Amino acid sequence: MIIATAGHVDHGKTTLLQAITGVNADRLPEEKTRGMTIDLGYAYWPQPDGRVPGFIDVPGHEKFLSNMLAGVGGIDHALLVVACDDGVMAQTREHLAILQLTGNPMLTVALTKADRVDEARVDEVERQVKEVLREYGFAEAKLFITAATEGRGIDALREHLLQLPEREHASQHSFRLAIDRAFTVKGAGLVVTGTALSGEVKVGDSLWLTGVNKPMRVRALHAQNQPTETAHAGQRIALNIAGDAEKEQIHRGDWLLADAPPEPFTRVIVELQTHTPLTQWQPLHIHHAASHVTGRVSLLEDNLAELVFDTPLWLADNDRLVLRDISARNTLAGARVVMLNPPRRGKRKPEYLQWLASLARAQSDADALSVHLERGAVNLADFAWARQLNGEGMRELLQQPGYIQAGYSLLNAPVAARWQRKILDTLATYHEQHRDEPGPGRERLRRMALPMEDEALVLLLIEKMRESGDILSHHGWLHLPDHKAGFSEEQQV
Repeated sequence: MIIATAGHVDHGKTTLLQAITGVNADRLPEEKTRGMTIDLGYAYWPQPDGRVPGFIDVPGHEKFLSNMLAGVGGIDHALLVVACDDGVMAQTREHLAILQLTGNPMLTVALTKADRVDEARVDEVERQVKEVLREYGFAEAKLFITAATEGRGIDALREHLLQLPEREHASQHSFRLAIDRAFTVKGAGLVVTGTALSGEVKVGDSLWLTGVNKPMRVRALHAQNQPTETAHAGQRIALNIAGDAEKEQIHRGDWLLADAPPEPFTRVIVELQTHTPLTQWQPLHIHHAASHVTGRVSLLEDNLAELVFDTPLWLADNDRLVLRDISARNTLAGARVVMLNPPRRGKRKPEYLQWLASLARAQSDADALSVHLERGAVNLADFAWARQLNGEGMRELLQQPGYIQAGYSLLNAPVAARWQRKILDTLATYHEQHRDEPGPGRERLRRMALPMEDEALVLLLIEKMRESGDILSHHGWLHLPDHKAGFSEEQQV
C-alpha cells in the first residue's frame, strides 16, 4: 500500500510522517538545510504482520509542483495535511484538485500543529477543511487533529492508516512501472525505483526499458523497502537491473515494461474533467505518472478532446493526466485517456463523435473491445497494449463467442456479415462484366471487394464462404453457385 502526502508548504507533512514512521523522508542536503521538501521523499512503516505501508512525501511549494505530480500517480491513498495556524491555503486547494483529477484516491486528513493554537482555532480550521473537502468531492474523508511534537493524535491516525484497504492486484494486466529515480549501488550496479501502475514482476524477468529502448534483466527486487522475489502494482519498487544501460541514460518519466512497447503517442483522445474552461488549441503543461511534457488541446464535443504532445508519451487507456496552464501556475483540468493514436481526419463527424462517446462509457475491457469492433477489424497487439492486458488477460477476453480471428486481427459477426455481403456483391458484378470467365482468384477478389481491410481476415472469410457453399471454386477460380462461364446468347449470335 502506498500513501502520498498532500498539502501546503510548511504545514508539517514531513514532520508528521516522521512521527508516524520514525523516518525523516527528506533525503537531499538542501531539504534538510532549508526545512522544505523539494523532491519526492519516501518512508516505510514495517508492521509485525509483515505488511509494509509506504509513504511518498511530496513537496508542498508551488515551485516544485511538477515533483508532487510525479509522486501521486498510482497511489492508493492520500494523506492531506493542513496546519491549524494557517488553515486552508492555496496549495491545499491545488493538491486536492490534483488528487480529484488523478482518480480520487481514498483520502485521510490530518490537522497539524494543534499545539500552536487554541481550541477555538482548531474548531474553526476543522469547519473550514470540511467545507473544502465537500467542494472537491472528499466529504467522506476521515479527519484527525494532531500535534506531532507532543504525539497528540498520532496513535489514532496510525490505527486508522493500518485499517485502510489495500488495492486488489489484477492478474490479467501487464507490468508497467514509471521510473522516478535511478542510481548505482556499489557491488550491485544499476537500480531504478518507481511506482508500479499495473502487473507483477519477478526476479529473473526481462523488462523493456524505454529511453534506451533495450531489454533489461531483473537481478533483485525490493518492494516497500523489503527484499522480495515478486512485486506488484500498488507498491514502491526498487529494481536492480542488468543490461546495456548507464544511470546517465535513464530519466524520470522513463518506463520499465513487460514487453517492448509500440512507438510513443503524439496524439490521444481524452475525456476532460475541467476546473477552468479550456480554449481551442490552448498550450498546456501535461503531467502523466512521472512524465512531464508540453502540448495543446483540441476541443471536440462535450467533454471529449484531443491532446497533441510536443514530446511523445507512452500511454494506455484510462491513464490519468493533469493539465496545467503554460505558465505552470494553475491546474486547469484532468484528462482520462479514451483512445490512443486517433485518425488525423474525420474526428468531428457526428457518427464518429457518437462512437467516441460510447467508447468513453466502456466500463470493462470486454466493453471496450465490443465498441472497437463496431468499426471494423481490431489489431489485437494494439488492443492488448491499450488495455495493458497480458497473454492470460487476452485469452480470457477472446473466449467470448462470435469473434472471427486471423493472426493478430479480430472481427465480430455483424461486421463479418457486411464484409461477406460485399464479397458476394463484388463477385456478382464481376460475373456480370466477365460472363465468359470462370471468376477471379482469391487474392484478386480480396483486392476488388475489400482492398483496405485486413488481408488475413478477408481471405479467411472467403475460405469460410467457400466451405459453406456460398462461393464455389473451380481450379482456384471463385464463382457464385449459379454462374456458368461462357458466351451470352447475344455474343453467340
